[in-house]
Formats: sequence, C-alpha cells, structure tokens
Amino acid sequence: MKKIFPYLKPYRKQMILTGILCVVSTLEGTFLPYLMSRIVDDGIAVGNMGAIFRLGGLMLALAIMSMLCAVWTGAVNARISAGFSRDLTHGIFRKASALDFENFSKIGTSGLLTRSTHDVSTISSVSSMFVNVVVMVPIMIAGGVAFALLSDRMLALILLLSMPIAFLILFPIVRHLDRLWKLSDEYIDVQNRLMRERLSGIRVIRAFDKEAHEHGRIAHATEEMAKYIIRANVRAGYVNPLCMLVLNLATVVMLTVGANRLQNPALLAQGLTAGGIIATVQYVALILNGVMMLSWTFVFLPHLKVCINRVTEVLELPDEPADAGDGTIIGGDLVLENVGFAYPGSEVLTVSGVHMTVKAGETAAVIGGTGSGKSTILKLLLDFYAPTEGKISLGGVPYETIGRGGVRENVSAALQKGMVFEGTLLDNVRMGNPDASEDAVRNVLDIAQMTEFVDSHEEGLNYRLAQSGANISGGQKQRISIARTILKPASVYVFDDSFSALDYLTESKLRKALNRYLAGKTQIIITQRAATAMRCDRIYVLEQGSIVGSGTHAELIQTCEVYREIVRSQLGGDAV
Repeated sequence: MKKIFPYLKPYRKQMILTGILCVVSTLEGTFLPYLMSRIVDDGIAVGNMGAIFRLGGLMLALAIMSMLCAVWTGAVNARISAGFSRDLTHGIFRKASALDFENFSKIGTSGLLTRSTHDVSTISSVSSMFVNVVVMVPIMIAGGVAFALLSDRMLALILLLSMPIAFLILFPIVRHLDRLWKLSDEYIDVQNRLMRERLSGIRVIRAFDKEAHEHGRIAHATEEMAKYIIRANVRAGYVNPLCMLVLNLATVVMLTVGANRLQNPALLAQGLTAGGIIATVQYVALILNGVMMLSWTFVFLPHLKVCINRVTEVLELPDEPADAGDGTIIGGDLVLENVGFAYPGSEVLTVSGVHMTVKAGETAAVIGGTGSGKSTILKLLLDFYAPTEGKISLGGVPYETIGRGGVRENVSAALQKGMVFEGTLLDNVRMGNPDASEDAVRNVLDIAQMTEFVDSHEEGLNYRLAQSGANISGGQKQRISIARTILKPASVYVFDDSFSALDYLTESKLRKALNRYLAGKTQIIITQRAATAMRCDRIYVLEQGSIVGSGTHAELIQTCEVYREIVRSQLGGDAV
C-alpha cells in the first residue's frame, strides 16, 4: 500500500471534503427516524396537525440537504477516482519504461496491460466505495444503535444480538475470495497474452491452418477465468440475502415483541410509545443499510487486496540503473571473448563460446537460421543483458567499465521491425540526433533511398506519419529506421535484418551509399540473407547458439557446411 498512497496524496483536500460531506449526510439520515417518532407521538397520536407539518417540514429539509450532500460527494468522488486512476496508470507506464529487460520479462507485456487497466480500475472503484464505508458505516451503526437504545432498550438489545450473527455468517463466505480473485486475474493475464499472440501472428496461424488450435487455447483460458470469477461472484452473492434474512428476522422479532409490550399498561406508563417502536424499526433499516455496505466491503476487499498486490509488484521492481554516459565516442574495435548467455530463469545457455573480433571500420555479418541466437547477440551488443559468461569490449574497454549509458552512446542500432511514431518524418528521423539540422536529415534520408518519397509529398520533411507508420509500407519504415540510426553519432552501427523488407536493387543502392557514409565506422549486419552477408568483410555463421564458421564468403564456401547450405538454399547450387 505504501506504493499506492503517494498517488492519493494530491487529492487529500478533496478526500477530506468527501469525508465531511459523508458525515453530514449520514448524520442527517440518522436523525430522520427520531423526527418520525416525534410525528407519531406528538402529532398523529394527539391529532396535532401543526406539529405534524412542522416536524414534516424539518424532515423534508434534512432529506433535501442529505440528498445534496450525497450528490456533491458523488461528484467529488468521481473526480478523485478519475484523477487517481490516471496518475496510477501513468506511474505504471513510467515504471515499465524504466525497467530493464530482465525485470520487464518477469511481468510481461500482457501482465503490464492488465495491471494498468483492469487492476487500476478495480482499485479506483473499490477504494472510492471503501472511503465512503469507512466514514458512513460507523456513523450509521453507532448512531442507529445509540438512538435505538434511547427509544427502547429491549428492542435495541435484540438488534445488537442480531449483528454478530450476521457477521458470523459473513466470515466463512468471504474467507477464500482473495484466492479466487487472484486466480481469475492471472487468467486474465493469460487471455490477454494469447489474444496479443493471435493478433500479431494471425497470418502465420491462417497459413498453417491453426485457427482451431488457437481458438482452443483462448477458450481454455477464458473458461478458467470465468470459472473463478463465477465462483467468487456466487460466494459474494450469498452475502446480501443472508444478511438481509438475519436483520429482517430481527425486525420481525422486534415488531412482535414491541406489539406485546404496547399492550402492557405498566410499560406504557413508563413512557413506551408506538413512535419509539417505529423509530427503533427504522433504525434497524438504517443499520441494515450500514451492514450491507460493510458486507460488500468485505466481499470486494479480497479483490482489492489482489489488485493492490499486483500493481505494487510492478511499482516495487527496481529501475534500470541510471547511466547517462559522458558523451565520449570511443574506438570501434568490437571484441566478444568466449561469450555465453542464458535468459533469466533458464539453465540452458542460448549462446555459448562466442568469439568475434571486428576491427574499427570493418563490416561484419552474423548469419544463421531462425533460433540460432542472432537476436540474443544483438541484445548483448546493445547491453540489454550482461553476458552470463565471457566479456564484451569496445575500443579495448570492457562493457562493464563503459556502462550502459556509454554503450548506448557508442552503439546505434536499426532493428528488423522499423519503429515509426506518430508525428512528422523530420521528428521521427531526428530521434537519432535531436540537434541535427534539416540538411543532415535530408542527407541520411537520401542515403536510405527515401528522397523520392519525401519529394513526392508537398509537406516534404513535415509529412505526418500515422501511429506505427500505418500510412507507409514496411520497406519505408525500415528505411526511416536506418536513416534515424545513421544520423546518430556512434562508433558501431548494428543493422538487425534491417534490409529484409527491401528489394535487392534498393538494398544494393542503400548499402553502397551506407558504406560511403559510414566509412571508418564499424558495421555489424545481422541477417538471414546470404546475398547481404557475402558483401561484408567478415562473416560469422551461427548455429544453435555457437559460431560454427568465420571468414570471408569465399573462405566459408570452402570450409563451412552450414554456410554452404544457406547459400545453396537461397542462391542456388551455382553460387556454391
């Protein structure tokens, strides 16, 4: 909870105001049965119409004031709830953006989405109700019991005996609700993850006719989620009728006892009145309302606890160590010495025994099939993860000494999926170097073979790109990503299958212009294309996480069977 409270701090004044309004509204409601008893005893019983109108007018005024306080409370609560939800969601987003890959993978994208939507919404709505309950219920119950004791002690005793019975019935019902809500929320995470996988891989699923299989996976997750939600709601559904049964039975007993007591002249002489009995019965209704609110709090409290724990789990994760770097561009000599790496939670090394030496100004290719470890090498080069064994050095300085900030300043990468953000073309490319001039941006776009695209639009560099680049092609996204990458001053440039969406002619033109522009800079090209790799100074062949061959294209054709198979499958037997 200590991670949640700071997000409520800006709304302290509104919460205090809400509490005051709740107190006023509840006190006014508590006073109404007393006025009703006065109307019965001082007005109806003696035929005094003046007293009836006077007391009735006072009741009407109190009811209107209570209604206005309730409306005002609802409006203030709505503002608090909306603001708190917004701030907490922003907090989760900021935390997710600050996590390193290891901690991010502990929760996962689907878990973060669920926590920032479903869990935040639940915390906001239940907390709002909980604040009202904390303020209103004690006043309702204490005030109702106090006035009931003043009206008729015998009837109030019956009322007091019924309340523990109601809570004894309530306890076993809500006892295991937190476990049911926790399991249901976990399956919401699973359902979210499966839906994201289905949407992102819909073409592959249809190509391999696996729609029925995917439907089955989602159906299973949905059924499990529904099973636990239904169990929780069925348990919660017992609360209302059972509490009402107990308190309504108490009302019947009170009316029966009260009617018998009214027939006793001795009690009437002691001041027992019909108005007092009516007031006591009305206090039963008031207390019943308070008990019902309290019972629903106990029902939702387990779900609130689960959601708070899930959100707190994210907020308590440590941020990626702050390391801005000092802006120094060091040498481009890149060396991987006996590098091995296992992802968190795995005992098996994804890559092992990797030796790579790339001198400043050289262009090296890393080629291999799907699952060979190319993406893992990329993550290690960008220092997203530290090697499990071995070390990486740049310019003769180990990564540990350079620091993450220094590595990110010296290594610029274009990923396979070209990331494009909503905004102008100029803004997207300038993300690589915010201080770059428009001429510099035009130059890198020309290298990326985007000049024709820029000139074809009247807005030029101010052409607006839709979210995720929905108004441009995949190849154009990749070329924008390449332009952004080379605009950034660095000593090493990594291209992770960044030419996969380009035709061979465009790639050839781009690579020639790129080599001229990056002359003297180190280039690492991670690719599955043999035609891309064969133009590089040195090629490293990955197979099942290990380097199985290194050298030039001509050398590997002679010495590496894996490379020969890649070339033969892509370029035909004549190329071998």
